[in-house]
Amino acid sequence: MTETRPLELHELQVRIPCRGKSAAAVLDQVDLGLEEAKAQGRDPLLVFEDLGQLQDSVTALIKGLCRVLVAYPRTVTFWESSGYTEAFLSVMEVTPRSEA
Repeated sequence: MTETRPLELHELQVRIPCRGKSAAAVLDQVDLGLEEAKAQGRDPLLVFEDLGQLQDSVTALIKGLCRVLVAYPRTVTFWESSGYTEAFLSVMEVTPRSEA
């Protein structure tokens, strides 16, 4: 017989409903999820549901995320279906052009 080991999960999926909520309310949910992931010693996977239906500015939310994550000690992954976070993160990864 082979010994079975429990499945070790490295990520904690945190589902965050955005429809009709303010950026501040969503950031409160992000904070709770990040704290839970840190307490469990896992990397958070933030899943933003209905981000396009946010009552507030998506830009305000993303700026808030940057402030929250700047000192976070673990790798944070984002997922949402609208493409907003992917567009933002791709801009963040662009290498600045050298001045001629």
